[in-house]
Amino acid sequence: MDKLKLVDKLREKTNVSYEEAKTALENSDWDILDALLYLEGNGKVKRPSVNIFYTNEARYSDKSEKSDKNEENKYEKSNNFQGIFEAICKYIDTCNNIFLEIKKKDRMFLKIPLTVIVIFSFFAFWMIIPLIVALLFFDIELYIYSKRVDTDKANKILQSISNHVKIIKEKFKKADKNG
Repeated sequence: MDKLKLVDKLREKTNVSYEEAKTALENSDWDILDALLYLEGNGKVKRPSVNIFYTNEARYSDKSEKSDKNEENKYEKSNNFQGIFEAICKYIDTCNNIFLEIKKKDRMFLKIPLTVIVIFSFFAFWMIIPLIVALLFFDIELYIYSKRVDTDKANKILQSISNHVKIIKEKFKKADKNG
């Protein structure tokens, strides 16, 4: 890249004058990354508040920096599908790290990712719902476990359902003894 293009590119990225950009590039032997570091060191450019490196510039770029170039606008429009795909993959990954544990007292029978439960519920809900009800009547408890997501509320709901099923079961036992 010739020197003028490097100066222009550095000016675009940092919003400094031509003179400051040229001086920074000269002091860094015309290396643009070193020039950025030089400008940050001299206080000409504000350092990022968080030290994070993103490889996908289109996704994480500042929305206030809009370009009038047609090629960049075409890229941004075609990149919307990629954003949706990434969101779906992130959701699936989160669901893969949430587990439904099926236990009886202290013995764990099965530990299934939430993704599998959702897929089974979608395709075989007629089988899953009665199975869960039957499990509860056999004193089998359901717990949701995750390292990333807070599952306390869901576990309280499952525990409440389990307690109600135990009460109903006791009522059936009393009715059977009396009748």
